[in-house]
Amino acid sequence: MLLKTIYLAYVFMFTLVFTICSSTAWAQYKDSLLPKQLDSVYVNARFSAKDKASFQSARMNIPDYENPQVTASVGKHLIKNRNYTSQSAMLSNAAGVTPSWAGVAPYFTIRGFRTRSNFRNGLNAYLQYSDENSNIQQIDVIKGPSGTLFGGTNMAFGGLINVLTYAPIDSSFMNFSLATGNNALQRINIDLNTHLDATHKSLFRMFGTYTSRKSFQDAGINKIIFLAPSLSYQLSPDLKVRLEAEFLRRNTTNSPLFTPANPLVGGTLSNVEHSSSLNLDYFRSYTDNTLLWQTSSLNFYAKISYTISPDWQSETNLASTNSTSSGDYQTNLLIKNNTAVTRRVLHYDEEGMRNYQVQQNFIGHFNIVGLDNKLLVGLDYHRYSYAANYKNAGYVDTISIANPSATANLLNADLIRHLVLSKQPSNSVAPQNSYSAYISDIIHPTDALTLMLSARYDRLINLGTKDLLTGTTTADYKQSTITPKIGFTYQLLPKVATLFGNYMSGFQNLAPTSINGVLYNLKPQYGSQLESGVKIAVPDHALDLTLSYYAISVRNTVMTDPNDATKYTQGGRQYSRGLELDIQSEPLPNLFIHVGGAHNISKITVADATVQGLRPVNAGPQMVFHMVCEL
Repeated sequence: MLLKTIYLAYVFMFTLVFTICSSTAWAQYKDSLLPKQLDSVYVNARFSAKDKASFQSARMNIPDYENPQVTASVGKHLIKNRNYTSQSAMLSNAAGVTPSWAGVAPYFTIRGFRTRSNFRNGLNAYLQYSDENSNIQQIDVIKGPSGTLFGGTNMAFGGLINVLTYAPIDSSFMNFSLATGNNALQRINIDLNTHLDATHKSLFRMFGTYTSRKSFQDAGINKIIFLAPSLSYQLSPDLKVRLEAEFLRRNTTNSPLFTPANPLVGGTLSNVEHSSSLNLDYFRSYTDNTLLWQTSSLNFYAKISYTISPDWQSETNLASTNSTSSGDYQTNLLIKNNTAVTRRVLHYDEEGMRNYQVQQNFIGHFNIVGLDNKLLVGLDYHRYSYAANYKNAGYVDTISIANPSATANLLNADLIRHLVLSKQPSNSVAPQNSYSAYISDIIHPTDALTLMLSARYDRLINLGTKDLLTGTTTADYKQSTITPKIGFTYQLLPKVATLFGNYMSGFQNLAPTSINGVLYNLKPQYGSQLESGVKIAVPDHALDLTLSYYAISVRNTVMTDPNDATKYTQGGRQYSRGLELDIQSEPLPNLFIHVGGAHNISKITVADATVQGLRPVNAGPQMVFHMVCEL
């Protein structure tokens, strides 16, 4: 009841602010004598989705042919025409991106490494959901270990996923859509946009969606209510403020997770190697519709843009994301050469995630000793906190997959409540703070050659995990990292054919680990990438092509001591190498063609004997290809 009251209070506050802003705007219009002026200027121009992605990946306005980094984009035309409602469907059209772990907040594999959709308009605003996206205009995959400008706990070595949301525009319209389909799909969506004053300085937009659907499997439901209002206000010719909010309520069946047995036993192939040999029924969910996962999210964003001078501008970004979940969770361990499953169940009274981020960027354009420079200087503060209050019943039974017993389908909410009733609760909170500073300079020695020099300093202060029942705190630590990034582009044909190369790096902080009474103070895990390729951009979007080869190496991974299985060492290594091709074309007006393919080779080179020389479990498929044609 308290949670509902808090959310209603937030919604009321946003509505009140919106009402005051709109009333103030109208009052000023009525009480002021305005001189005659030009109301609007319309510019008909085409803006490349690749350039939008380039602006986000570099945090400054540089076109794609000057950016030594690779991005893959899914634009609004494809999203609308294909009626995509989930990021999993959108990202199936991004070259080299494949689904990894499924679930309410799914994982994806990029260049041999697993990640989530963690970034929103360039901010590290982790959301506990990614299955309602009516306000997404474009989704970008920024390839490689981008720790220099996107460092933090959500950085992945293969790349990151960044969504761009719709902003209010100077127009008045309302779009309404209704969709229905198999598996009891019902979806209602509304998009409302309008100006709030006669001078068109204040603009408002609202997305609202209700979705209800079942599953093609024997169990599975999903119900979502989503609201996303946004407000844009031009306070002066030099100052603009953009405010956004998102509210989501979701009630869904939590898909169980299956962990297969290791194919190798004592270094010998003993268990099945491929998922097709697991004998799992594709049309069975292995769960029950009473095992529900309920999520409420309330998120706020703000962007303040200020033009300091014709050559310098300030950009302040703020984000607050709050997500609370509760329900039942089931994981399954496959045993007996994957012919049986032992089931583990947990009940969460509450799981909470909180993100707060303040980011300040200064972007300048100047000339030194005849060299043209575009400079970015940024400061970033990020606080993340995870709280959990749950009971774990452990592994409760073992069931044969081929011939399940009559009690196999009795794992429902009432049974889980009974199983966890006597268990000791786990109630903890784990906050951490990250302080960062970064700089990036793009230099033009010649008209054709562009150099990028970047570096980031990051200081993580993890306050540890506090047991709220005993008051004790464990695993608190501090780590500092420096990550460089350099790159070049050379225009073989001005703005058409570009040769590029980059060296990029990233890091992942590793918390201290206690094994058998021994405390291991671990260093950050580092990854670096060397990449080269070519970008082709034929005018009028007749052809946009990117071809690249990359080699990523990762060090400082934690592994079992080969001489003592009860101990750990931090000397593991792995590599990921591959070739990627991305083609987008509009050969005829309104005819869009998108083709992508990737080949990846990943291997664990230094590890314990059970996995050394193998492909990592999260590396995804070796080859992937997609082709889309839209008219």
